[in-house]
Amino acid sequence: MSATTFTLVTTVPRPRTHLGTALRAIRAFGGAAASVALLGDHGPREAGVKDPRPRPARGG
Repeated sequence: MSATTFTLVTTVPRPRTHLGTALRAIRAFGGAAASVALLGDHGPREAGVKDPRPRPARGG
């Protein structure tokens, strides 16, 4: 015997406009730029881009 579950969708997805997406991007990048320029806040150290190149294992 198998059971089937249905998820209840409470919101209807709306199509996103390019203008809305552009405004969200401007707000995100503008907020980050203002925090760095005005406050000198670079965020947590571990949030940066890591070096994608593998490092050789140091063995004896």
